[in-house]
Amino acid sequence: MIEKLEELTIGCMKCGNCKPVCPIFREIGEEAASPRGRVRLIRGVSSGEVELSARYRTLVGMCLNCRACRDECPSGIEPNAAVLNAREHLALEKGLPLAKRAIFRGAMRARRIFPASAKALGLLQRASLIGNPHNPIRLAFPLAGMPRDKYVPYFALKSFLDRTPEVVPVEGRKHRVAYFVGCAANLIFPEIGEAVVGLLNHFGVEVVIPRRQMCCGTPVFNSGDFQGGAYFAKQNIRTFQRLDVDAIIVGCGSCGLAWKQEWRDLLGIEVPEGLSSKVYDITEFLTECLGIEELQIADLRLQSDRSRITHHASRITYHDPCHLARGLGVVTPPRKLIASMPGIEFAEMAEADKCCGAGGTFSLYYPDLSRKVADRKAANVIASEAGIIATGCPVCMIQLRETLARAGSAQQVMHTACLLWKGIQDESLRSRDETE
Repeated sequence: MIEKLEELTIGCMKCGNCKPVCPIFREIGEEAASPRGRVRLIRGVSSGEVELSARYRTLVGMCLNCRACRDECPSGIEPNAAVLNAREHLALEKGLPLAKRAIFRGAMRARRIFPASAKALGLLQRASLIGNPHNPIRLAFPLAGMPRDKYVPYFALKSFLDRTPEVVPVEGRKHRVAYFVGCAANLIFPEIGEAVVGLLNHFGVEVVIPRRQMCCGTPVFNSGDFQGGAYFAKQNIRTFQRLDVDAIIVGCGSCGLAWKQEWRDLLGIEVPEGLSSKVYDITEFLTECLGIEELQIADLRLQSDRSRITHHASRITYHDPCHLARGLGVVTPPRKLIASMPGIEFAEMAEADKCCGAGGTFSLYYPDLSRKVADRKAANVIASEAGIIATGCPVCMIQLRETLARAGSAQQVMHTACLLWKGIQDESLRSRDETE
């Protein structure tokens, strides 16, 4: 492990090109919290100069894994990979926190208990009205390290996998694909899954949704539990290897990145090339595999008078999730599809590719810092004067909704697939009404 940390950090030229693009350094200006600083600390651990102190753990944890530093490094260093491996080293030497061990090694591996627990939590959330910002229960949030006004997404009362058949056929089938749902779309935002399947069916694609699929493991190995992350990766590989499909569709950039790169490059798992090469983001599959240039869909209108900020109902902007854009290189497809919508003005926001500060569970462990990063994003979203902000990541959706609510904006945040599917549904209803 020590040798690996040395190998990952030895090529750093200390040029500092990574510093201005790091969202964390940009907010706090501390050298030790910059990519260069973290690389130096990790190299110090490999040489015995730096101890595994609480401060070291904090600095290693203070990384969003947005990959901006990786793209800027002229010597090919991947500070984000060094950080993730340093977290594994910490987990091996110091152990994982008890709560994480229980969740990663217990709850998340229980195929029936995990979604049932999410449903029970969803019931409790609704019964307690925890989403109400004035709920007195929220007075206890700071005790758990969360701001009192933290946005709390409700878990679905019925998961996507429970509400959707394993095979969703279509007449005149042109393709057959598998859908890797991901935890957020399965347990929190089942409407994302419904939109992905709806879009695929609309364009003549049959969808297989394996019941034995599990979490991609990203939150697990991002916490340093590489062995636990490998468990999920291998389970998913076995499940999807059995399928006779043309592609594997994802609606989350982090899930796609795990499939295409991180299982192999980070965890050292042999992912069959014929499997990883089949993985596509939904917008990428529509444009590059199906050749969809434009969508004949309705003009979406934002119905709201609650905003304190002027914005245009027919204007849409797009936020690039880090793992989708910098990880998988999916930048043009969502923009092309959104811009093709009739009656829609696509407005490119400033710094669209900058991290929103969510970073998976980063916002739970570093809420104040996460909010500082998010506030920059919110300012750019508001300045775009768009009525709708589309994005391809469920966690980014949660972060954007929270930060825009704090800013007093009623701008809507939607998953790109939901935006496109809503337009198709509205257009279908309109056409039916006209014929009747």
